[in-house]
Amino acid sequence: MAQQTPQGTIQTRQALLIFCKDSASPLVLYFDNPQQIYEDLKNLVNSNEVKLVEFEPIGPIKKAALTSDNIIAVALQEEQYLVQQ
Repeated sequence: MAQQTPQGTIQTRQALLIFCKDSASPLVLYFDNPQQIYEDLKNLVNSNEVKLVEFEPIGPIKKAALTSDNIIAVALQEEQYLVQQ
């Protein structure tokens, strides 16, 4: 959903938040399909299997890698941002 303002258009996107052991703040990643990656990570967190997980998100972080035993929780967050015209 987009909303027009005099400065530009307000749009909404979803961010994937990954909470890791020994980290105070979550890793915030943007994907074209964050819901699918969220479901995959949620299943991996609930599993006892340890895997290396690599991400190639869009946005400021270009590549990230974690082991699944360091991930303690995942969440989706909707954010609004301004696209200037």
